[in-house]
Amino acid sequence: MTPHPKRLKQKSLRHRLLLSMGAAFLVILTVISIGLWGYARQAANKAYDRLLHGAALSILERVSYSADQVRVDLPYSAFEILGLAMDDRVFYRIYTRENGTITASHDLPMAKNYEPAERPVYWDSQFSGEMVRFMQQSRLITEGERSFWVIAELGQTRIARNAMTADLFWRGLAVAVFITAVGLLFVWFGINRALHPLIYVERDLRKRDISDFTPLPVTPPREVASLVMSINSFITRLKNNLDHSQTFIADVTHQIRTALSALQGQLELATKETDSDALAVRINKAEQQSRNTIRLTNQLLAHAMVIHRADQKMMADFHLKDVLKNTLETILREHLKSNIEFTFDISPRIENGPEDADLLFGDHISIREALKNIIDNAIKHGPPDNHIRISLDLVGNDMVLEVADSGPGIAPDDREKVLERFYTTASDGENSGLGLSIVDEVARSHNAQLVLNQSDLGGLSVKLVFER
Repeated sequence: MTPHPKRLKQKSLRHRLLLSMGAAFLVILTVISIGLWGYARQAANKAYDRLLHGAALSILERVSYSADQVRVDLPYSAFEILGLAMDDRVFYRIYTRENGTITASHDLPMAKNYEPAERPVYWDSQFSGEMVRFMQQSRLITEGERSFWVIAELGQTRIARNAMTADLFWRGLAVAVFITAVGLLFVWFGINRALHPLIYVERDLRKRDISDFTPLPVTPPREVASLVMSINSFITRLKNNLDHSQTFIADVTHQIRTALSALQGQLELATKETDSDALAVRINKAEQQSRNTIRLTNQLLAHAMVIHRADQKMMADFHLKDVLKNTLETILREHLKSNIEFTFDISPRIENGPEDADLLFGDHISIREALKNIIDNAIKHGPPDNHIRISLDLVGNDMVLEVADSGPGIAPDDREKVLERFYTTASDGENSGLGLSIVDEVARSHNAQLVLNQSDLGGLSVKLVFER
């Protein structure tokens, strides 16, 4: 069997979780990398700035003032300190604001808005074709009544600093990547452990027999407990529906087989009759049995349709008054020549009330089928001059549909039994016993109350109470 092409493109839940966690780790690693680069650059600057600061202090210690002249004896040790960064070039300038440059290797740029102080000032600037790290350090010279600041400005290219920054960054990044890889391994292990109940469910469902409707024997974690409970609930509902379907099919098979056997028996007896009057009787009985079989088949189909529509939840808002009128018009056309009296009574609260007074949420086709079966039962079991009253009223917030007749009614002991499939109180064998069963099925699918009682017309009263 070739897998469905769309199924091949779908990623597993494990891969989706791993990709999500991998993306989260990648974002975290990116943030760490940015912070690590800033830290490495700051650490490298701090290390080499100390060298510049130490060299500047060594130079300023060798500054002297005599005979109105500022002299400086550049110490070899100062440049030896800066020489630790062998690939970098060093620039210097010693000056005062009053007398200008005392000694310098180059005409160096000054810091913006610099005010002499004992605290050093650092900055980066482009100089001599490359980026240079500069610093300025001042020393206050006092001689007699005169005092002035001597400023030492040193610059050093960033080759060693950049190399140290890169080394610190890559070493730190390697550790971060290693930790990320280890973290992803733990995540993979954790995902597999977390998905184990689902894997067990999948294997159990895939291996079990088609007739096995036992609940899943697994105790899942809280996060997937609702899923497993839903699957078990679905299995239970499926088993119940299958049991109901099998029972219904068995009953239908028995009923149709019985009806067809009776029809066949009448036809066989008719073929053996030699008397024309007896033959006519047999043919009439066969015709009646044929009509009963057709009615049984129609009611079986109606019963199956009602159950199917209830399972599919085919419901919408509709006006119950319109359904009653349309159904009654159809029935009246079929019984124009009969002596049955039909009465249609709609409460003024509905007739003269707001537009949504008779609005009901449900399946209008199933309710129409229930109404037809109630009226059909009243016609079939009632006298030729039967009186059938269909009424619709509001009782509080509930809508009450009632069909009452002047027929023989149903004994109180049989009122619950007639709601069962194929149960009938008729002794002539012409009733299928499905009419009120269909009504009961429609009532339960609409959460309505079905009430059978003695009517004020002397026969049966069938009420459907719809809660709104």
